[in-house]
Amino acid sequence: MWNASAMPFYVEYTINQNADIRSAVDGDNREEALARAADAVREAGCRTALLRFAATVSTSFGNGDVIARYTETDGWETP
Repeated sequence: MWNASAMPFYVEYTINQNADIRSAVDGDNREEALARAADAVREAGCRTALLRFAATVSTSFGNGDVIARYTETDGWETP
């Protein structure tokens, strides 16, 4: 299903309402990527974030399918 070795995961979030961050997240599957993304958003103090799965390597914010959404109050939610 989600093969990170072929297609990378990315976590995206915005800091201080003006800096869009997109970082690659290691993981062999969605669950591993979610665990690593959770560490990243916790460390950054994010209020909201997205975990994306991209068909190609890209640094473009917004590229790829959203596979999980994070809010500070509800944590991670997957479709």
